[in-house]
Amino acid sequence: MVTLEEAGEQLWQIAEKLKQAYTAVEEVPLWEAGGRIIAEEVVAADNVPPFNRSLVDGFALRSADTKTGTPATFTVIDTVAAGVTTAKEVLPFTACKIFTGAPLPPGCDCVIKREEVKENLAGTSITINRCVKAGEGVSFQGEDIAAGENLISCGSLLQPSHLAILATLGYAAVKVYAQPKIGIFSTGNELCPVETKPAPGQLRASNLYSLAGIVRQAGGIPVSLGLAKDEVSAVIQSYQQAQKLNLPLVLSTGGTASGDYDVVKAAMDSFAATRLFNKVAIRPGAPVVAAVTEKQLLLGLSGNPSGAAVAMLLLVYPLIAHLAGTRKSLDTCQARLTTSISRKGGLRSFLWAKYFSAGGQLFVTPQANQFCGAVKTYQNSNCFLELPPGPVELKPESLVTIWQLPR
Repeated sequence: MVTLEEAGEQLWQIAEKLKQAYTAVEEVPLWEAGGRIIAEEVVAADNVPPFNRSLVDGFALRSADTKTGTPATFTVIDTVAAGVTTAKEVLPFTACKIFTGAPLPPGCDCVIKREEVKENLAGTSITINRCVKAGEGVSFQGEDIAAGENLISCGSLLQPSHLAILATLGYAAVKVYAQPKIGIFSTGNELCPVETKPAPGQLRASNLYSLAGIVRQAGGIPVSLGLAKDEVSAVIQSYQQAQKLNLPLVLSTGGTASGDYDVVKAAMDSFAATRLFNKVAIRPGAPVVAAVTEKQLLLGLSGNPSGAAVAMLLLVYPLIAHLAGTRKSLDTCQARLTTSISRKGGLRSFLWAKYFSAGGQLFVTPQANQFCGAVKTYQNSNCFLELPPGPVELKPESLVTIWQLPR
């Protein structure tokens, strides 16, 4: 049995080697790039905006002409709409009618709003009754983005705001890390596919789907390897299938304890895998078995829904994110208990719980049902509440560590 940190360190070293062997970069259309991990640095080649432009509908003129006394009258020499330019230079006491987004005509340095001027009936002149400051009503070249500015770092998860920047800079396509394909299968004679009605004593294979969801949250693509009977040969066949598909990480759930039907360890050994560890000192999810071949990491998780999800989130989620080209793990922080917790002893534990904010503080309430076979408890939780190993006596308002679940 190894600690959570020892297991994480061993798996991280293997994941680092796998990343070098499996990580690939692909180019995808910008339209499809949201949520992907960018594989290049984005540096602005141009200024945004690329020219001085009007922020309002109004009149572009020289600010100096408004300081000679009011009212001041200006001759309107042209009209400039967004998307067009004018070659006419704004000379003393002349102005151009201009619309939002249009380039500033040469010679002017400000724009006054249309509703602040008095326009003659013919639209050939305007009168202004106040001084206008230089730069008023103008968005200057490079004001938003300066040429040469670093905008998006390699390894960033592309958010909607990033897509706006990329589109503004003219990226029709973007280089992203290829999403790692992660194999998943469940072992157990008692399991049946979700679309079938369970026979007496059978259960639907729910773990396949919860683990697949976590793989997607981490940035990977889950590949179903189906169900395997509690037989060494059946588990080996699943490993062989994953090998043919060139999958860097293979996850199984079930068959990792020490009973007569727990065959995953024997299958790993027969598959010529080097065992890393057989158990992790956590509850739930302690029976985690890890082994490695030349090109694959094999991880066997508990068959209990809760145990599989806890180990998956604490140990495997960061590994898949690393293979996907980014860093993700569960954030930790302190919160105050809303209830008391008492136990006589046990391993380091991670209770399903729900945290909330009140009065500027975080509070956390453990779920009532911590049974390893429960599936609804995961849905109703947004964090793990960590308990240290050994006896625990905690009262309401006690500070505890929580691990926030990805959403």
